[in-house]
Amino acid sequence: MRRNTGQLGMNDNNPPATWADRAVGVGAGLASALLFVVSSRGSSLAMALAYFSPLPMIIGGAGFSFPGALFGAAAGVALLAFAAQPPFALAFLFGFATPALVLAGLMQVRLRSRDPNPAAQRFVTPGEMLAAIVGLAILVAAFGVGSLLVHYHGFEPAMKAVMKHFAPALDEVVKGLAPVSDDFDAVAIKRLVIMSAPAGVAASQTLLLAANLWLAARTIEISGRLRRPWPDLPENVVLPRFVAPVFLIAAGLAFNGGFVAVFAGIVAAASGFGLALHGLAALHGLTRDVSLRSAWLAALYAAVVILEPWSVIVLAVFGLVESAFSLRARKARRMKTQG
Repeated sequence: MRRNTGQLGMNDNNPPATWADRAVGVGAGLASALLFVVSSRGSSLAMALAYFSPLPMIIGGAGFSFPGALFGAAAGVALLAFAAQPPFALAFLFGFATPALVLAGLMQVRLRSRDPNPAAQRFVTPGEMLAAIVGLAILVAAFGVGSLLVHYHGFEPAMKAVMKHFAPALDEVVKGLAPVSDDFDAVAIKRLVIMSAPAGVAASQTLLLAANLWLAARTIEISGRLRRPWPDLPENVVLPRFVAPVFLIAAGLAFNGGFVAVFAGIVAAASGFGLALHGLAALHGLTRDVSLRSAWLAALYAAVVILEPWSVIVLAVFGLVESAFSLRARKARRMKTQG
């Protein structure tokens, strides 16, 4: 372990779940299903609300009753399958409910320690939680691609079916690129867009889960029901070292053709976005003793939004550098020596 988890205090109340807690957990699972249903209305507000569908379930599972949230999620899946269609229910189950429940469970896991002192118990670190989010995002996107391959009995049949289904939208993309060059293959452009879509899903899923986890943890912590110390995020959002080489290998394989490129793109997009969040946390930690830090961070976030996606790529590269050279740990040792 590269760094010890920081501690800003811990809520000591860890009572057994009551029936009221279980009821809240069940309600949270059903609320997540309801938010997912809202996305089918198609409006911008409905889609925005759907992005927060994992939030109630993480809060209910980690702050009140995990079995209750699990039961509520199962009930929500059953209601979606009955009221809508089974594929809609499966999308909620694998895309939102399962990742939310996994993260809610990981928030409460206490790892074994040889030290009998209860204060020495180690929880899953923020960096390990981020690695779990990356893994879940990869599985969600890969499950979607795998379902298409099974349904259409192969990669090429699936590509043809998807290209045909999205032909009008893809034609608009091709028309938009027409002024760039007169010499380009419209079919190749359409194919590239389709093959890149799963990577976009993996990246957006990484951001979605990370944002919902942070909001849920903050909500639970403010309510006094967080059963673990609140970590010092700028110092402890440290991805395991294996993520960086996985990203580099996947990024290289993404330039190959066929389904290998699609799955490699999924891994590269999710791990790359995880490295970008790692880099962002590192910048928070490295600028703690910088004058006008708030202004610098405000400018940073403005640049991230305005220059996206290039800003995310830059942050991912910085995350790679920080992962390789442990810049925060080096600074901490230097400050300790000087002090």
